[in-house]
Amino acid sequence: MSETNKFNVMLVSVNDRMRTLIPLNLSYLIAALKQADFHTCVFDTSFYVEQERLQDERKKEEAGIFMPVDYESIGVRLKTTSLVDDLLEFVRTKRPNLIGFTVFSQAKDLNFRLASAIKERFPEIPIIMGGIHINIEPTEVLQEAFVDYICVGEGDEAIVDLATRLATGKSVTDCPNIWGKADGAIWRNPPRPPLGMDELPLPDWDSFDSYHLYGPFRGKLYKMGVVEFSRNCPYRCTYCGNDIMRAAYREVNIQLKYRHKSPKRWVEELKIRKEKYGIEMFYVADGTFLAAPDAVIEELADLYAKEVSLPFFCDATVHCITDRKVAALKKMGCICVHMGMESGNEAYRKKFLDRSMTNEKILKAFWTVRDAGIETRSYNIIGLPNETREDIMKTIELNRQAKVDSVSLAIFTPYEGTKLRQFCLDNGLLDPDRQLVGDATDPMIHNPLLSDQELVGLYNTFALYVSAPESYFPLIRQAEEHTAFANELRKSIAQAIADLQSPQNRPKA
Repeated sequence: MSETNKFNVMLVSVNDRMRTLIPLNLSYLIAALKQADFHTCVFDTSFYVEQERLQDERKKEEAGIFMPVDYESIGVRLKTTSLVDDLLEFVRTKRPNLIGFTVFSQAKDLNFRLASAIKERFPEIPIIMGGIHINIEPTEVLQEAFVDYICVGEGDEAIVDLATRLATGKSVTDCPNIWGKADGAIWRNPPRPPLGMDELPLPDWDSFDSYHLYGPFRGKLYKMGVVEFSRNCPYRCTYCGNDIMRAAYREVNIQLKYRHKSPKRWVEELKIRKEKYGIEMFYVADGTFLAAPDAVIEELADLYAKEVSLPFFCDATVHCITDRKVAALKKMGCICVHMGMESGNEAYRKKFLDRSMTNEKILKAFWTVRDAGIETRSYNIIGLPNETREDIMKTIELNRQAKVDSVSLAIFTPYEGTKLRQFCLDNGLLDPDRQLVGDATDPMIHNPLLSDQELVGLYNTFALYVSAPESYFPLIRQAEEHTAFANELRKSIAQAIADLQSPQNRPKA
């Protein structure tokens, strides 16, 4: 038996969204470790009642952003036991040699709390942390007593390299991507060049509960595979953390560019998923699925239509929408494209968000997709710094003109390491000590032009404004209030809109 075969790596899947989810990042890491003959195990935090974001899911459902989903139908039960107690018992039973966390800013505190509990009970087990938040403040995180190592940059090779060195007793102080500490001093290593997309292993889905193979679409659960065609969004929006990872590579003169799998490799991967797991639908979770050239997407469409032929939905940017790509999506059986509008104020969007597209371009993109018979869903942000009610109504109007089928909505979250967060700090709009909590359903910054109460009222009614006849607007304005009557009024308006949109009430052609 090899030394690696005796070595057990435990990964903690911190999912506090109260939704089924096989995380792409962890599934790649597990696959890489298994490929190198390591034992692996996963502790999953999904569906623990004590997690704060349970309320966020309900808020989104009440606002019409999410449709209610019956997770009990696939065997999901909310967990009422102590998350920390269950985690510690899992560690005691599995006795891992290394424990890893992937940290996003909004779940930072939960990751840290769990890691701290492990380190207090099992101080001999080394803990490594990676992910976007670690790349924002690597030194600060590594100074925490519960962290032994951090991974800077992509971890697909680094986790295997570190585990191999630990298993064989070799030095880890020169391991690329890995930072650590000894005798109170921090040692650092630059990242290695990232792997080509076709070099990545097939992500491991077998380490997760079977209910994670289901996902929601329009209020129903399907056997759904979350897959990735590309990495590294080419855009640099001021509210997004994509550029943070690129910065780690720029320091060593490596350009972390947009890259994608070959069409042949990707389709082979999806065929395996379809046959092994009985997948009914795919979600392509790339930040922008259509960033590849037209010819690549067309080649992909030919192979997918022939060898996979399952419905899917994806994220895209309006910059990438062309007639050829939309025709390819239609050929593949795409059922919905999610695209960002963010703000309906064109000047604001360009100045503060670094989104250069015009409203005309946005509308053309949505109409092009819609005219192909594919549904559209818009991404929108409200509560942006110095945004007014008039600005939000412009965003609503842009959605109405685009005739979107559904909306996704977030109250602005000032993610650490982003340019827009720094703007908020520089202008006194954000308490630097305020922790990021929730899932973009509550105000996080001070806006002298819009009260928190009015912002939440607009969040609760945004979807109604987008889909209702304009004659309903005075009623919807009343439904913005924070009263029991307003709550019931929102439900009544939503039902009236649904009745208007039902097939039997639509005008005959």
